[in-house]
Amino acid sequence: MKKKPSKAEILKIISKILKMSPQKIEKIDDYTKMESWDSLAQLDIISAIDKKLNGKIGKIKNIAEIKSVKKIISLLKKKSLIT
Repeated sequence: MKKKPSKAEILKIISKILKMSPQKIEKIDDYTKMESWDSLAQLDIISAIDKKLNGKIGKIKNIAEIKSVKKIISLLKKKSLIT
């Protein structure tokens, strides 16, 4: 069984897509204050996280509507998909 990804790994994925440091992403958190977070970036983030989680993110309702890094991380932890 594969090891679950960590919060840091998920932040790294998001930071790579948004071209921002993980620390800055966590600090800002609100997508409306991140210039690089648009609808395409949102799809890229969901797709990249889904790939990292081997397709398990597709089972989460309304995941595409979440526009906060903290809420994404919190939801993934709640569903026991990350450590």
